[in-house]
Amino acid sequence: MKIKWKKDKEEMAGAGKKEKKILTPAEKKKRRKRIIMGAAAVCLALFIVSRMMTPETLPVVMVRAAQTATLEQTVDTSGTIKTENRKTYFSPLSAKISECRVSVGDAVAAGDVLIAYDAADLQSRIQEASLQNDEAYYTYQDTVDKSNADAAEYGRSSHDVAILEQQVEDWKAEVRALKQYLTDMGCFLREAVNDGHENAAEEYQSKIDQATNTLAVKEEELAEFESDLAEQKGIQNSTEDTMLTANGRKQIEATKELAAMKAEKVKEAAAQVSEGLKADFGGIITDVKAVEGSVIEESGELLTIESNEDVCVEISLSKSDLEKVHEGQKAVITVVGREYEGTVTRINRSASKNDKGASVVYGEIHIDNPDENIFLGVDAKLKIQGQVAEDVIAVPLEAVNVGRDGSFVYIVNNGVMETRTVETGIATMDLVEIKSGLNGDEQIVLNNSLGLEEGAQVTPMEG
Repeated sequence: MKIKWKKDKEEMAGAGKKEKKILTPAEKKKRRKRIIMGAAAVCLALFIVSRMMTPETLPVVMVRAAQTATLEQTVDTSGTIKTENRKTYFSPLSAKISECRVSVGDAVAAGDVLIAYDAADLQSRIQEASLQNDEAYYTYQDTVDKSNADAAEYGRSSHDVAILEQQVEDWKAEVRALKQYLTDMGCFLREAVNDGHENAAEEYQSKIDQATNTLAVKEEELAEFESDLAEQKGIQNSTEDTMLTANGRKQIEATKELAAMKAEKVKEAAAQVSEGLKADFGGIITDVKAVEGSVIEESGELLTIESNEDVCVEISLSKSDLEKVHEGQKAVITVVGREYEGTVTRINRSASKNDKGASVVYGEIHIDNPDENIFLGVDAKLKIQGQVAEDVIAVPLEAVNVGRDGSFVYIVNNGVMETRTVETGIATMDLVEIKSGLNGDEQIVLNNSLGLEEGAQVTPMEG
């Protein structure tokens, strides 16, 4: 009986136990997916129930704590490398060019011969200038000598004229007196004849005859004096016209001195270029006007050198950048992957229009450490180092708002929105210095995109 019971028990146990099914990988994956979806549905249901059970939903705002930081204001811009030392050479004299030893783009060092002049032509120019100087001197001397002689003759003529004028006046007076005497004697003679005084009449007639003869002589002498006077006045006038005035003497002296200066200048210029026209500094030839075999006139343009050692970057600054950039600031300049140090040396005091018609202010940044890899006209990137504020309260740039009363930020205090008027300082790409208005432990609203007003209850979330 026991054996049979045990056997029946084992059969019953086997009947209640099912054989385990083996699943494929695809079936396992499908099963996991059903489990996950079911769990998500349960979570969603729980979330909806919890939200329905919440009395009020508060808006969420992104906040960030104010921080203490060191801010360095920089300006990123670009510009073009140009020279700070540029010189255009002009010929010091008119002479023939025998050789032009440079072309556009050539690099030259200080002291290199750029232009060679024809030696024979230089000597000819010196001789020509010397002859012109001599001619000017002799012309001056002859003119002065003649003027001095004319002046002496004028003096003599003036003296003779004065004497003759006095003689003419004296003789005119004597002629007038004789004529009056003859008139008086004529009256006396007529009275004597009328009265019958023959002796008296004869005496009067004799006096009239003598006076008439004397008058004739005086009138003849007066005519000679007047002729002499006219002649001397003619001499006086002619010498006066040829005498040098003070201005005339200055002019002829200036002509002589100019010729002498020109001769000396030609001599010095010829000596200066006798070994060729040399470069005053190292650089790049950017323009050549000289032509071999041609005669270049004095002050004629020869060529232009631009230094590749004294170089700068020309930049343009907008109104906003202009507030951040000042002369003396340092800069990092990147040219073709190489970095150089620089200093802001000039900012124009007037704005100009750029290619796009915008108003900009041009400036220059001197490159402190140029090398052979610096090429004129190449574009460069710059980072200009501006003001530095150490250990200051700073907030994200997006958190600062501007209203009628100035700048302000929103903060969350115990779940309530508040506004704080602030005084801002320097700004970087992402942070702004707060000089006053914050203690540094506030929760700053990053962006009030919901347009919430002061006093609104919110839920802060760290952003």
